[in-house]
Amino acid sequence: MRLFIVNPVAGNGRGRKVWSQVEQTLQRKQIPYHVRFTERPGHAGEIARSDASRGDLTAIVAVGGDGTVHEVGNGLVGTQVPVGFIPAGSGNDFSLAQEIPDDPGKALERVLEHRVRRVDTANIGGRTMIGFAGIGFDGRVAQTVNRFPFKHWLGRLNYVLGALQVWVGFRPIEVSLTVDGKPYDYSAVWLIAITNTPYYGGGMKICPHACHDDGQLDICCVNNLSRNEFLRIFPSVFKGKHISHPSVTLLRGKEITLSSESQLAMHVDGETIGQPPSSITVQPESLWVL
Repeated sequence: MRLFIVNPVAGNGRGRKVWSQVEQTLQRKQIPYHVRFTERPGHAGEIARSDASRGDLTAIVAVGGDGTVHEVGNGLVGTQVPVGFIPAGSGNDFSLAQEIPDDPGKALERVLEHRVRRVDTANIGGRTMIGFAGIGFDGRVAQTVNRFPFKHWLGRLNYVLGALQVWVGFRPIEVSLTVDGKPYDYSAVWLIAITNTPYYGGGMKICPHACHDDGQLDICCVNNLSRNEFLRIFPSVFKGKHISHPSVTLLRGKEITLSSESQLAMHVDGETIGQPPSSITVQPESLWVL
């Protein structure tokens, strides 16, 4: 039996519309299922955690965006219950990285094939990162976008508008990183992205070579750029061409510690968490996905 956890307000109501299509297919094919609709932030994770121990459950399928994926994944990490995804949000970066089709019917086909893979996650102060996290500029962007009253209407354009709004007043910060014991000091950081997938922020290819099952985290640090230069190279992130810029550093490791005297903003899978914890650690093959 599969449990579908549906965020009906994802993507300005697209979650409910996508579920309607999926349910029609399940009923036509006479495939048994359960469905639960989320009612508040955090509810998808509560459902996943409470139902993961059910003996008749073969998979939990998240219908929503990256926020829904984050919640359901947090509820299932460390279990042997696989999670499937049917994209229906304003941002679907994890689904993009997993090559899950945007078309609900094709995404459902992928779920029904039930080919299970194990992917890495990361522990960030007791919270699980499913796909990506960001500190600094993009942490501020996530805060800004999540406050947009029209967020659900604009899809991936949200992140471009949020970035432009934050760019006007953002001041680079001093950050010290340690990656697998090796120290790195940066004096004027715009952003630090930590990922195990190439994409974040509505399709930006921030770490083009990141892999979800290599047992390591990929890090992109953008440091020591003028405001205008940052704006100039920003569009290149969508194709991953920013990595050739001398102010962009790519790192890779299993354990990251960070410190700064500045107040840092952080998001995890697009969900803002405020001040980041001091350490981030990879959790190899900790989530089963379809």
